[in-house]
Amino acid sequence: MQNPVLVIGASGTIGSAVATKLVKDGSSVILHGGSDSPRLKKLADKLAAPAIFGDLSKDDIVLKCTDKIQALTPKLSGLVFAAASPFPHKLALRTGWEVFQQQMECQLKSFHLVMQYLKNSFLSSEDGARVIVLSTEYVLGAPPIKIAPYLAAKAALTTYAKVLSQELLASNIRIQILAPGLIKSALTDDMPDEYLQQLAENMPEKRLTNPEEVAHICGFMMRPEADPLYGTTIQVSRGPRR
Repeated sequence: MQNPVLVIGASGTIGSAVATKLVKDGSSVILHGGSDSPRLKKLADKLAAPAIFGDLSKDDIVLKCTDKIQALTPKLSGLVFAAASPFPHKLALRTGWEVFQQQMECQLKSFHLVMQYLKNSFLSSEDGARVIVLSTEYVLGAPPIKIAPYLAAKAALTTYAKVLSQELLASNIRIQILAPGLIKSALTDDMPDEYLQQLAENMPEKRLTNPEEVAHICGFMMRPEADPLYGTTIQVSRGPRR
């Protein structure tokens, strides 16, 4: 039986869609959420999958989560990093530094700590491991205004993942980055519907990306056929090519 895939951010819009797709494709998953939310519990029941929770930007919490994961399985075949945290939509210079720091901790620090603590679980997997990092298409160019903390954190995460993809390739750990377009989710809840509709109208296909589209690509990236794409950033979007 294939070793499970850890899905971080499983209670989010993209994370839940990815976890559902992986299970549909025959993989087993371990779900992670930032808190013990009803959404996480509902998904765990639906997929008959174990769930853990906690703030992964804190060393002690990551250690506790790692212990729980290793109690479930000594080996992981993969990781999907889809962590997300809400943020205020403000112009960059009207945003306090603490917002930038919080986004950096949610994205870069959390991924760094998870990879540090779980590296041996990936190395123990006979066929190696595949790690999918969820970024954003805006790291490829044409970033919009009023979301600077989020974009700065995603840019740092993307660069870090590219470096790590080279450092871990010899260990048979392949890291790939997916860059989704704008998706209606908790992160866009405080954006007016008219604004989202205007963004959609500016898309070539007149609509936003949906989470299932991202999940399908993520499912393919977890297969051996996608291994040559390690270290690449793949745009998954209904928006213009960047």
